Amino acid sequence: MIGPLELLLAGVKVAVLVLGGVVSVMAYKAYVRTQIEGLQYFAAGLFVITLGIFLAGILHHVVGMSSVAGLLIESLLICVGFLIMIFALYRQ
Repeated sequence: MIGPLELLLAGVKVAVLVLGGVVSVMAYKAYVRTQIEGLQYFAAGLFVITLGIFLAGILHHVVGMSSVAGLLIESLLICVGFLIMIFALYRQ
């Protein structure tokens, strides 16, 4: 049975996916409009971070992966996303 905290966590994860997706699309649209190359990488970094945050819950609850393994994958994807964003800012 799903308790209230698990339900709240699922709602927050969906909100993170939606909000992160919106910000990623907005950053990509800004890239298309301005052709500033860093914005393209910035959008990709935001998307990877958003995906990492959302994926941990999916892997744990749907696939049955342990919480620690899911959090490890989440953290690795967040690190990759931040590295992409740092690369974008460094190139400017």
